[in-house]
Formats: sequence, C-alpha cells, structure tokens
Amino acid sequence: MKSLFEIIKNLEFSILDIIDFLLLWLIVYQFLKIFKGTRFPYMLLTVIIFLSIAIIADILKLSAMGFIIDAFKTVGLIALIILFQPEIRRLLATIGQSNILRIITKAPKIPIDDIVEACYRISEKGYGALIVIQNRMSLRELTEGGIEIDAKVSPHLIESIFYPDNPLHDGAIIIKEDRILSASERLPRGSKLPDPLLGTRHEAAVGITELTDAISIVISEERQTVRIAFKGELSAPLEKEELKKRIELILNGKL
Repeated sequence: MKSLFEIIKNLEFSILDIIDFLLLWLIVYQFLKIFKGTRFPYMLLTVIIFLSIAIIADILKLSAMGFIIDAFKTVGLIALIILFQPEIRRLLATIGQSNILRIITKAPKIPIDDIVEACYRISEKGYGALIVIQNRMSLRELTEGGIEIDAKVSPHLIESIFYPDNPLHDGAIIIKEDRILSASERLPRGSKLPDPLLGTRHEAAVGITELTDAISIVISEERQTVRIAFKGELSAPLEKEELKKRIELILNGKL
C-alpha cells in the first residue's frame, strides 16, 4: 500500500492534463448519449477490429493482408461516410440544437399567432396536417421534392392547403420565417412514437426533428388533436395557448 501511495504521490498532473482528460471524457460521453440505441456502437466496434487487424498485419509483415487493407483504405473513408450518414446528420442536429449556437445565432421571426390559428381551424374541421417550422438549421437537403409555393404565411392559406380536396394536402408544408416555402413535402420517418397507434404523419413529424432543430406541428384528422414535435420527442395533445407558448420557448432557446 505504501509503495502504491508513493507512486500516486509522485505522479504530476498539470491543470491542462486535467482539462484534457475532462474534455475527452465529455466528448466520449456525448457521442455515446447521441448514438444510444442506434447501430453506431456496433459499426464502431467493427472499425476498431479492422484497425487492430491492420496494426497486427503491419507488425507481422503480412503482405497479403496488407494488400487487402491498403485496397480497403482507398474506399473505406467514403464507405464510412455513406454508412454513417444518418448518425452524422443526427450529430450535426445535436450540435445545431446546442445552447451555444442558440446564443450566437438569431432566432427566426415566425408569425406564431397565424400558425397557431391555422392549426386549430384545421383541427376543428377534422382535417389532417403537418406543418414544419424551420429553426436555425436549413431543411433544404431533407425536403427536396415538394411543390414550391413561396407565399406569405396566413391562416387561410395554410387551411386551404390542407383541405382534403386540395392536391397539395398530402404531405408537409415548410415554413421559413414568414414564408411558406413549399407543400406536399415527404419527410423522413421517426424512430420512436409514444403511441404505436399514431400514423405516418406523426412519424414524419418526429423524424424531421431527429435530424434537425426544426419544429413540427401535427394535426390528427381522426382524433382532432394538435401535437408538437421537437428534438425527436412528440408532445401530448395541446391546447391553443399551450402550443403557442411551446413554440415561443423553443425559438427562444428555452426548451
């Protein structure tokens, strides 16, 4: 015990060493937290095994194995980027939702009252709808393929888009600041829903918020409920004032 104590006592740690260790621990922790429940840990294990084999092959001078490894290196990086594309998007979305970026970037000016008014008009009439509000991150790469509108936000226009006989009603509308950019957008589906009976519209509402910092508002035509999705989480049905307050808190970086 005495010798162990002396060894520990003789070790020298500077403040920079402690900061270095804490930063490494924080990065590893955040990665594990972000990718929990995904295929990332299994793929990372595969990469570690491959690197271990490469090191052993280099030490033992295994020419055949070395040739295969060198050939794999040529396309390995591109393959990893393609395989990890959903995880990379998820990581970027998490960074985009961080409090630091919220401080250094301005919140978009959204006509919240008009959007909320449209939501409850649609709900009262028993229509279904999916409204996506662009926050600080661009949605361009995930929402290509819809019908361009580029019109000023108004309750009547939003309501008319989701009228069942309107050919644009099936899909989502994208709102950026005070403009409706597009309609009939197809969105990526989410990985989890609080109620398995909820449909594809709710899955899409969750899906876009798993990959970006966008806000989704989904209206059920069957239940006539209004819910909001953010950071991959779908809320319970909300009343009018609750929805307005929730959007304001998200845009101001308080949720």
